[in-house]
Amino acid sequence: MRKLITSDVFAFLRVVTEAGVRKEIKAVADKVSEGSELDARDVGFDLVLSCMEHLSTKKAEGLMYEFLAGPFGIPADTIAGMELTELADTATKWFADYVDPKAVNAFFGALSRLMTDKPGT
Repeated sequence: MRKLITSDVFAFLRVVTEAGVRKEIKAVADKVSEGSELDARDVGFDLVLSCMEHLSTKKAEGLMYEFLAGPFGIPADTIAGMELTELADTATKWFADYVDPKAVNAFFGALSRLMTDKPGT
């Protein structure tokens, strides 16, 4: 397992684009960039729950496994085959051990800036 790195932002943006959950992610990113105190675990679980229905395409599902594989340090195909309780335990451990709320704010702040609508687009 490891902390989030720059390439995780782009891996996550691929998931967002494929799943069509830009508005949901942008809403959370905006809240974080406005300085609200959000619990990192709550943010992660809220995003997953709100995005699950949109991740039903095989491509989006695969991109999510690839995204999680990086910080979790587990191959994407292993994540795909995990029992749900094992995945939840892995995610909980990762959040507890590697997620710093300031880093989550920075991550979503970066997402917010990358996802900002440009005039004329």
